[in-house]
Amino acid sequence: MRVSVGDIELYVHEKGEGRPLVALHGGPGLDGSVWFPGLDRVAAAGYRVLALDHRANGRSDAGDTVRWTVPQMADDVEAVIVGLALEDVVVMGWSFGSFVTQSHMVRHGTAAAYVLMGTIAEPGALTDVRERLASFEPEVLREQVVESWALEASVDSPEAARQLLADQMPFHCSDPTGPLVAELVAADRVVYRPEVLRHFAAGGEYGMRDLREQLRVVEVPTLVLSGADDRTTPAASAHELVSILPLCEEIVFAESAHMMLYEQPDAVTAALLDFLARH
Repeated sequence: MRVSVGDIELYVHEKGEGRPLVALHGGPGLDGSVWFPGLDRVAAAGYRVLALDHRANGRSDAGDTVRWTVPQMADDVEAVIVGLALEDVVVMGWSFGSFVTQSHMVRHGTAAAYVLMGTIAEPGALTDVRERLASFEPEVLREQVVESWALEASVDSPEAARQLLADQMPFHCSDPTGPLVAELVAADRVVYRPEVLRHFAAGGEYGMRDLREQLRVVEVPTLVLSGADDRTTPAASAHELVSILPLCEEIVFAESAHMMLYEQPDAVTAALLDFLARH
């Protein structure tokens, strides 16, 4: 369905019935389809999963580029919650979506609970990604992965954007040469918008800020999920949130990196359902 957030409409992937779970995808440049089939069992357990396409991503409207920022996307989330009259809602963000979720926590804080998956405590934790790219193993895949990052700033078609994510996938999995890499690439159903990927890779302003001080007063139950081998959003940075957020729980999954929802599906699903049942 499509939901108005004021200046534009967002596309929302919907599955299941029951308590609403608003799921925010990573990227930017991806869409809400990345949550499925990962959250299928959560939906089947009595939850209404609403996976938004952020503005300018997927099937959502683009609007003015000056509004392609994390704070605006957090406001979009609140507009969806209000527009759909959602009650007892849980907001869950993965990677870039977790940054939008943190912004929603400090700007609105209206969810009954939050889940941060593949997250960091502050933007500076992303600066070491270049170093991890430069030392990525196996070496035979290093050039492919590094080049894919560099090409984001000039990507000019949906097909090229799809190929970039495929080339990066080994970096996001704990086992870069395992069968899951090919499975995730084959299952890709994202509607790619190269303009938004290009915009941010070429220096577009995310509007991301260090929110640690504001998060200290967000007294809402929060679950932080990390992969022990995550090269993009290190578990060590996510761990800092445990001491910052007043009502925070943390789980770090072994043999898992940035794609933990698909690397450890049983464990992640169990953790989510347990947390949701208690909060």
